[in-house]
Amino acid sequence: MQSKKTTLLLIKILERIISDKTTHSSWLNTLSFLEYIGTRKMLKSLPAHSLNETLLEHINEESRHSLFFKRLAKKVSGKDLSFHEHEMLCSKQAESYFQQIDQKSKTLSRSNTILNYLYTTYIVELRATLVYSIYNKILERNDFPFTVNCILKEEEKHLETVMYSIKKLDPFSEQNFEEIKEYEHQIYFTLLRNLEEEVFKHSQSNTVKVQTLSKNHQPLYPQEQHP
Repeated sequence: MQSKKTTLLLIKILERIISDKTTHSSWLNTLSFLEYIGTRKMLKSLPAHSLNETLLEHINEESRHSLFFKRLAKKVSGKDLSFHEHEMLCSKQAESYFQQIDQKSKTLSRSNTILNYLYTTYIVELRATLVYSIYNKILERNDFPFTVNCILKEEEKHLETVMYSIKKLDPFSEQNFEEIKEYEHQIYFTLLRNLEEEVFKHSQSNTVKVQTLSKNHQPLYPQEQHP
């Protein structure tokens, strides 16, 4: 699911992201947006009679994760960020990624609502743990004042529960796991390429802004004139 090629590309992108505050805050805001999509998806798709303690706990968890990343985005940027496109990275592509996974899961689950939810959750959270793990290491290596360790641990713990439930409900789970992993890898790589392009544009744009400000900056005090 995570080839060496995609891992190296992700590391390259994340290194560039953390080097610029505006880009970094947009990245964190995008992660918040994706966690919010997960929450919204569950609330819209799961019937009320199916909402047991475990499912409600997961809805709460996704909502907390969204808030966690939103607060980090504010910490990095120094201001509140909305889910407007210009304050995120590849938001449309990221949402499309989520929807494509959900549609594939629907097919594999033969329109069983609970199985659909489980497969979507499994594959999205599996990818999230891989991305968060690499991102976390980069944050630690660069001595950032925060990490995503707490989120990572919760995602890993929840994955085990979801996998157990899928195997219990779906006799074709092993075959379906392989199929959805292969499908996800393809669309994830496309998303990664889009993210690389977007991050590069962000970095270039912010560099130009800084250079412009530097050129137009007038000193508060006139420089000393030497004879």
